[in-house]
Amino acid sequence: MKIRYAFALAVASAFFVSGCDRSDSVKAESPLPVYLLLGQSNMVGMRSVAAELPEDLKRPNENAIIFKDGKWVQVSPSSFEVKGFGPEVSFAHEVAKKEKIGIIKVSAGDTKLAEEWNSEPKGVLYKKTLAEISAAKKTRNISIKGVMWMQGESDGGNSNYAEAYKSNLEKFISNIKKETGNTNLKFSVCRVTSPESMFKYTPVVRHAQENVKSEGYKWFDCDGLSKGPDNLHYDTKGIVKLGELFSQSLN
Repeated sequence: MKIRYAFALAVASAFFVSGCDRSDSVKAESPLPVYLLLGQSNMVGMRSVAAELPEDLKRPNENAIIFKDGKWVQVSPSSFEVKGFGPEVSFAHEVAKKEKIGIIKVSAGDTKLAEEWNSEPKGVLYKKTLAEISAAKKTRNISIKGVMWMQGESDGGNSNYAEAYKSNLEKFISNIKKETGNTNLKFSVCRVTSPESMFKYTPVVRHAQENVKSEGYKWFDCDGLSKGPDNLHYDTKGIVKLGELFSQSLN
């Protein structure tokens, strides 16, 4: 009986120590720098073709991971989108040269800041972003460092949405800073280039993006990015350049 008792005690002790070690290791783990890539169709990469990428961007990135379906996987052209790829590929290629990074991407075509992305009240994609952050935090220690924002085309089709864009984006930034606990969060925006023939109030949205007031906010010019035949969606080269511009905005 003494031998059995001693053996059981040893097993229980080993299990307890092992459990403590796992918990402590997660707590002690250095936070993974994570960037949120958010937006609509040009964040998705609707007109990109993976086969047209340079060879170095076709390979999985060993120093960059993206959160998908509750798991972290290496960033590659096929790691997230069903068809094509978004700016996450070239963004990761540049930023991960300095350190290992993580990406949380939430994107859907034809979505509006005034509706799906609204933070007051919370729209469906804003809620999804918060849910993805929460789920990712359960898997490892992370620190949200910045938001890469490719959105605004659809708001340019509605005069009320376009006029409210500046206020809505400032609220979004303020609220996402609170949600992530990072008051120094960087927020980078590609100024939309959608044609006025499709979205009449695009100039209003562009002006709003140029004049947002928030610490850590930066917009950059995307007028030179190459597009597909629809003159709305960036092609492969345009998406690659977009990711590079997002990476440069962090400097």
